Amino acid sequence: MPSRTATTLIVEALEARDVPSAAFQTDPIIPDNQAALDHARAIATVGQTQGRRTDAFMLLGDSNSAEFSPYAPGFLSPLGAPGYNPVASGLATSHPELLGTLSTFQDPVAGGLNSFDHTSVAAVPGYRAIDLLATYQSELATTNAGIALIAIGTNDVFFATPIAVFESQLTTMVQTLAAEGVVPVLSTIPDCYYEGDIDEPGVLAINQAIADVASQNNVPLWNAWLGLQSLPNHGLQASGIHFDVSPNGGGSFFPGDLQYGQNVRNLEALQVLNWYQTQVLGAPPPVAPFSSWTPLQSGEAVYAVGLGEGQTPAVSVYDSATGKEIDQFLPFAANFTGGVRVTVADVNGDGIPDIIVAAGPGGGPEVEVFSGANGSELASFFAFDPNFRNGISSVSAADLEGDGKADIVVGAAAGGGPVVAVFHGGDFGLAERFYAYAPSFRGGVEVATGTFAGIGPAIVTVPGPGGGPQIELFTYGSMTAATSFYTVDPSDPSGLAVTAADLTGSGSDQVIVGSVSGRPIVQVYNPVTGSNLGNFYAGPTTSLGGVRLGVMHGAGGTPDELLVGNGSGDAVSVTGFTGLSGTMIPLLPNDPSRAYGVYVG
Repeated sequence: MPSRTATTLIVEALEARDVPSAAFQTDPIIPDNQAALDHARAIATVGQTQGRRTDAFMLLGDSNSAEFSPYAPGFLSPLGAPGYNPVASGLATSHPELLGTLSTFQDPVAGGLNSFDHTSVAAVPGYRAIDLLATYQSELATTNAGIALIAIGTNDVFFATPIAVFESQLTTMVQTLAAEGVVPVLSTIPDCYYEGDIDEPGVLAINQAIADVASQNNVPLWNAWLGLQSLPNHGLQASGIHFDVSPNGGGSFFPGDLQYGQNVRNLEALQVLNWYQTQVLGAPPPVAPFSSWTPLQSGEAVYAVGLGEGQTPAVSVYDSATGKEIDQFLPFAANFTGGVRVTVADVNGDGIPDIIVAAGPGGGPEVEVFSGANGSELASFFAFDPNFRNGISSVSAADLEGDGKADIVVGAAAGGGPVVAVFHGGDFGLAERFYAYAPSFRGGVEVATGTFAGIGPAIVTVPGPGGGPQIELFTYGSMTAATSFYTVDPSDPSGLAVTAADLTGSGSDQVIVGSVSGRPIVQVYNPVTGSNLGNFYAGPTTSLGGVRLGVMHGAGGTPDELLVGNGSGDAVSVTGFTGLSGTMIPLLPNDPSRAYGVYVG
């Protein structure tokens, strides 16, 4: 049971994220970190809605990763060559579990070539981390790959790129790829013995930086350095820079061949790709629904939590007073991984809170409503065209009509126009549908509901990623915004989460927003004047996954409690906040070993 002891958080100047991982030498060769797997699953789910290919990978790196490099021949290209025989090469005997992976990634990506033998424009001799940022888009456009193998740093050692600069460039690369729906796998680099000069400190520093970036962003780490340590000359040619390769070629995997760096690395690459296929793209971890429904009570303060992208579509209901998880159920098929948006409101007028859920990307724009009294399904409908597969961005509910039944409001997710749909409480018929912003905008729209002084019941909207942070309030029945204003940084196009809550107990809601990516900063606004009333961190200052927002309404004029869930890639947590300065109340779930996002309401 969590403590509800309050703590106040105040926003201070942002500081550089500095959360070093354990010494990289202890990291396994093939990724096995659960938090990184959670984040990779979420990235892959988003990538599949964007059409990323799960049978294609792309390479980003230097001469050691260039498929046909004259300096380090044999990296992966032999595996894609016409007539490659996994039986004659020893792969079928030593690692039969990799044959399916080999076959999958032999599908053509460009000009009849596959991921193995296609020449990557982002894996080029002499490249440093900065060069990947200028070339990855071209390679992604060619391959449309769902996973990127990133091995960079040797030239950054040679040219003495400052570690902080290298980390910043690599972090940008990782976050950019993740936002594009591409799972980034970071590889450590080999030792360097250039001209007999052992540059161990430089290699160790770069590899630690690579491990730190992987840890800080919860993305998979391939510790290739470790797999080379037992090989003659650490798997390097006499020059001490590039990988050596077996006389039988880089695609041969008999014991004698695995005394050469490139052969070992090729085997590890197949194992990493197999991890991607089986773990990242495999079935989500199962969640068992509770065997019976615990009835919610009239006036009971509860909140719902829906698992995010990449996970089983489970919804849990928690009692705020005790912190106890009282109900858990699966509103959608267990193999759906697009995440579940949630909110709680009385939609049928019986005084008991009901659970409203909506499907995220990958499913149709489906809304399901469940009775808080007995868990039965009250309604099931598509908010938009069933063929729209990007799902719903957010769901909110409030009594907009004044009939004692909460009306349901949903917004289209990114990839769709900024369409808002409203459905009557009780009969769940369509009440209205409108564009909150220009119909040509394809970033979707986030929605909230509240009651505001001088405005009354209203729908709050903010654009999804790619739009400016413009907050608009629409009174029920009007398709023209009653008020419109921008957040503190009007140039920020990253997208916002939004809710409305009365944090002061004044009887009038405030508008609350937070970035859906980046630092977990929450901003509170007066909806009439647009003035900023307060800002605070809603999570560790080192978090980079943004926030998901909801509200738990107070009873009898008491202040509401703002609910904040973590974004994908950050440790799983739900926290309550009261007051304009953010008085924190720990809630459940809370699991620092996992890094899937959660939706709250």
